[in-house]
Amino acid sequence: MDNKHLHPGILLAKTLTLLSFLFNTGCVSMEWHGGMIPAIRLVKVPKPKFIQNTSGSFREIEHGWPQFRGPNRLGTAPAQGVSINWEEKPRTVWTSTAGQGHSSLISDKRLLYTLEQVEGKECLIARAMQSGQEIWRIEKNTQWYDMMSGTGPRATPTLVDGDLYTLFSNGLLARINAKNGKVLWEKKVVPDEYQFPEWGLSCSPLIWNDLIILNLGGEGAAAEAFNKFNGDREWSSDVQGECVYLSPTVLKLFNTEHLIIGIKGKIAGLDPLTGKTKWEKKWKIFLNNAQITQPLLLSNDCILLAAGYGRGAECWKFSQDRDKYEIKTLWTSKNLKAKFSTPVLHEGYIYGLSENLLVCLKAESGNLQWRGKKYGYGRIIRANDKLLILGSTGTLSIVEADPQTFQEVQSFQLLTSSRCWNGPAMVGGYLFARNGEQIACFDFAE
Repeated sequence: MDNKHLHPGILLAKTLTLLSFLFNTGCVSMEWHGGMIPAIRLVKVPKPKFIQNTSGSFREIEHGWPQFRGPNRLGTAPAQGVSINWEEKPRTVWTSTAGQGHSSLISDKRLLYTLEQVEGKECLIARAMQSGQEIWRIEKNTQWYDMMSGTGPRATPTLVDGDLYTLFSNGLLARINAKNGKVLWEKKVVPDEYQFPEWGLSCSPLIWNDLIILNLGGEGAAAEAFNKFNGDREWSSDVQGECVYLSPTVLKLFNTEHLIIGIKGKIAGLDPLTGKTKWEKKWKIFLNNAQITQPLLLSNDCILLAAGYGRGAECWKFSQDRDKYEIKTLWTSKNLKAKFSTPVLHEGYIYGLSENLLVCLKAESGNLQWRGKKYGYGRIIRANDKLLILGSTGTLSIVEADPQTFQEVQSFQLLTSSRCWNGPAMVGGYLFARNGEQIACFDFAE
């Protein structure tokens, strides 16, 4: 009897059995690229390989990309120090295989760092920027997996004064010498009864002065600070609640530094020195109620929050009376539903992905300037007056940061089509990018 004569229920059961076999053997993968519909694709398991283009010399790097979303966590590339030709596809300097996970790339002036899942081990790996060759790695016997986001670590390490501060997916925080990979200290920073969020630990450590600040949520404290020299706990916040995706950040309001943290249903501003609450405000997001994108400072007294799932964007305006803060909504917009990728600010205008559609809004009013194209659920960084959009399927698109009109410079396949939620790094005219299969260096210099 052939399949066309089978009862629909039996046919469905056979189909599910076949898919289960293919998933388990690694022949087929099912990935969510940001929307709520999974993508199923055939997988050819890559053999470890290394490809290097040796033509041309590697330029000296003047500035690094030391943390999540680059310097100051703003998603803005430093001065490149070379002339860039944005209209031509970049030269591939080198490419190599990479482990699974959504950790972004960071760098100093010599080495490139990221967290990867490799053969059952969670690995912090350092590679030479000029060649991609592995210099050292640290392995931990742990692995994170969830159905929506897949396998591998989510957090991005932070580099300060020659040391890496890394949060592994099991809640182990470590200080590591960035040059040689020597572990200086490590400490478990979640209690035994800690309830890991369903997406794993996505918080990238924030280094502020001599403190390492984490926003992991919890019944006792939603945020904690640790001494960066020895790992001792310095303070615990009085704000409590469940963990979200958000990584802590420090923004200046009224020329005073505010540590911005999130928990489910709320955003709060703390004193980064003590952890004492300065202000807090409800921020509800439909479905999972978990903030993903980073808050964006728009002015001395305004910050932007944005979310997908129908929530949209909201600009909060602060006023201060001594040590008390009042927060009012200056404007809201359904034109910026920033789900995964934090928007960037340039000369008074906001550029961001609304779900997967690129939009431009005026920062002072929230008025829509234009709608562009759909680029998938990826990451945006700004390099001078250009937007670099690395989509969830490995496509790189370059768009003018021009509030008057949408203008795409070029768009092309940069990486393999495996899901890419990893933030790239742009330094010295080189773009470093990765997904869960591949890591590579591309040269945009003229």
